[in-house]
Amino acid sequence: MNVLITGSTSGIGRETAIGLALQNCNLFLANRSQEKTAELIAHLAQIAAHRQAHFIPLELDRLSSVKSVASHFLSLGEPLDLLINNAGVLGEKSLTQEGFESAFGTNHLGHFLLTQLLQPVLAKTPGARIINVASNAHWKCQFPGWDQLRTKATSVSAFTEYGFSKLANIWHINEIAKRPEYQGITAYSLHPGVIRSSLWRHVPGPLKALTWLPILKTPKAGARTTLFCAQTQEPFSNGQYFSDSKPAKTSPLARNANLQKELWEYSVEAVQAYT
Repeated sequence: MNVLITGSTSGIGRETAIGLALQNCNLFLANRSQEKTAELIAHLAQIAAHRQAHFIPLELDRLSSVKSVASHFLSLGEPLDLLINNAGVLGEKSLTQEGFESAFGTNHLGHFLLTQLLQPVLAKTPGARIINVASNAHWKCQFPGWDQLRTKATSVSAFTEYGFSKLANIWHINEIAKRPEYQGITAYSLHPGVIRSSLWRHVPGPLKALTWLPILKTPKAGARTTLFCAQTQEPFSNGQYFSDSKPAKTSPLARNANLQKELWEYSVEAVQAYT
């Protein structure tokens, strides 16, 4: 089974890659750091020597880089059984190269474009799946208005903007489950739990101290729901949201079908130059 996963050099992404390698998957690791990916590949070679792992350079906040990842994979002529949109940023009050709020542009638009560009190979692969790692942080956000997605984050630690990017991850999956071009592809989104990981590296010191609270999950525990979604054979509804490896409820805003469709249309236009 071939898997392309973003953001696998640390945290739940790394643990997900390890878990998949142990389940006889070939991995295509789309990451920013070649050095950290090389370390991961060396580790995978020790624990699952018969599996292949490949590095594909990715800067998720640059849509041109996202397109390069998709072009590279498509050039290989390989099937793609599983796409895991895992990478994410939190706490950055900046804009992406294309001028979008950092969390939205990275966590949603980068993955939206990657998914769109890989749709042809996913559609040709029997039983293909798409998994978006979202978050229950989506419960804490409000719809900011489409114009605000071109401005820098203003909330404390950019957490509200992060929450909206995770809401967008859920809307993305919900819409995929409805669209005819994705027919035959299973799509899930999930909450991994609140994880003690490098995702918190950009938040201020006082808030960063919260990462040592005992209620936080380890990355290995946080990866379990992703691995469950990757492997389950139970007949869950397409577009299902999960938490703790079980179907979970999303916020009322996440069930707003009109805004969900508007997000899709907004995203298609936003990435049009790269499709």
